[in-house]
Amino acid sequence: MTDSITADHVLDVKGLKCPMPVLKTKVRFKTMQPGEILEVITTDPGSRKDLPAWAAKTGNLVVGSREEGADIYHFFLQRPADEPVAGPAVAPRADAVGKARKKRRMMLVCSKGTLDMAYPPLILASTAASMDVDVQLFFTFYGLDMVNRHKYDKLQVPSLANPAMPVPVPNVVGALPGMTAMATMMMKGWMKKAQVPGFVELIRTTHSMGVKFLGCQMTMDVMGVKREDLIDEVDDTVGAAAFVGEALDADISMFI
Repeated sequence: MTDSITADHVLDVKGLKCPMPVLKTKVRFKTMQPGEILEVITTDPGSRKDLPAWAAKTGNLVVGSREEGADIYHFFLQRPADEPVAGPAVAPRADAVGKARKKRRMMLVCSKGTLDMAYPPLILASTAASMDVDVQLFFTFYGLDMVNRHKYDKLQVPSLANPAMPVPVPNVVGALPGMTAMATMMMKGWMKKAQVPGFVELIRTTHSMGVKFLGCQMTMDVMGVKREDLIDEVDDTVGAAAFVGEALDADISMFI
């Protein structure tokens, strides 16, 4: 019975959409002591699956949950007590220890410079980082605009020949002046209404979660982009071989 569970901390994330409930839960857990329980209150339906999945992958526990009405969800998450100091009677094999300690890795290629294609890699990256995954983002070709300090806060949603538009826009209409600005304003309005972070905020939040940002050196050379043109969050600039070398050992690799 969840009525008998006493939470040591309460995190109210009502109104926030994915990935924020999970990211804020991760941040709060960093301040908790072993054995303490956090009550997360959310209105995001996706959290019904996301929070248990996060707990399972990070070694934390879901000790209870309940629904309040039709759209408020309470999760009681516990940080496990510390492992006992005394080791097992028989030491595990060295290869088993190495496998257990191997941190999972995700590599994402960011190749698009439009606002609608910039959100997905950041949402996936920040969520994976909250689940203790080592994440690297490789910004190449137009994806480099996502981390170009002169462009990253001005990304737009193209209206011309964009099949993903909620209402199909004929090419002749999509080409009219102002349509791209209108589509961009529309998407930003959706995000704000759903309390999804703005793109600039999400960039900073994602990097603060430990995600590594890599700029494509070849793209920079071709497009005349200098290192100082990139935002401070970019950790390094590398070539394709360096990125592929890391991706070969990754658990998840995606091109977006």
